Amino acid sequence: MKTALTSLSLLLLASGSEAASVAPHRAIYDLKLLRANENASLQSATGKLAFEIDGSTCDGFTVNFRMATKYRQNDGSAAVIDTLSTTFENAGSTELRHQLKESVNGAVKETDRISVNRKSPDAEGTGNMKSKPNEPFAVPAGAALPMQHQLKLMALGEAGGGRDSSIVYDGSDGTHSFRAISFVGKQKSPGSVTRDAANPAAAALQGEAAWPMTVSYYALDGNSETPEYQVSFDMYTNGVASGLVLDYGDFALSGTLSDLKILDKQSCP
Repeated sequence: MKTALTSLSLLLLASGSEAASVAPHRAIYDLKLLRANENASLQSATGKLAFEIDGSTCDGFTVNFRMATKYRQNDGSAAVIDTLSTTFENAGSTELRHQLKESVNGAVKETDRISVNRKSPDAEGTGNMKSKPNEPFAVPAGAALPMQHQLKLMALGEAGGGRDSSIVYDGSDGTHSFRAISFVGKQKSPGSVTRDAANPAAAALQGEAAWPMTVSYYALDGNSETPEYQVSFDMYTNGVASGLVLDYGDFALSGTLSDLKILDKQSCP
């Protein structure tokens, strides 16, 4: 699940183009169970998702992300999964730094630090994991880092929408990259997203247009027609997302924007 969470946090970045530019911001979402099939054996799920985006297109971006969710099984047992990550991608998309900490019921289950470097945005990259210091790994040539991928999706939206297929590496699943199949819909005019027009927490979004986006992640080395996970949301032109759906296959969570603060934007020298 942490793979989907980190990818989601990194997809909530906007492009550096004139029409759609990232607004550093802090957003909080209330999570609840949207659906669950028999394999999930879930009675309920509630939680919070929070992330803070800061930086600029000249200095790079940092995303601080946290998701804490309580899952109650059909047998009455419960578990709280708390995932924290910090990710930095430099302005040229040649450097990625990713830190992860995941706890279950207060006990730390996983921590790691990953670094990736490459000579150019399209070159093969070399990655290192703190947990496996003697096992460097390769990031495929042409793989998009998170900001690269988001720039591509925003450009697709500005061109009228459509389908995109990209190899993506974001550090969320160790050494593995994914094939991301994305669909970007037609632009929605400012104030036309009824869900947000009625939500006081989304007041800062009323003057922004938005694109509906769905991104499905497939194992790069597999032949399955079923994605590992899927995320969908409305992406506003200031980089804020709303109407989150996190689909893990056997179950899905919905995220409602409950608090939003637009932070001071850094100016490039």
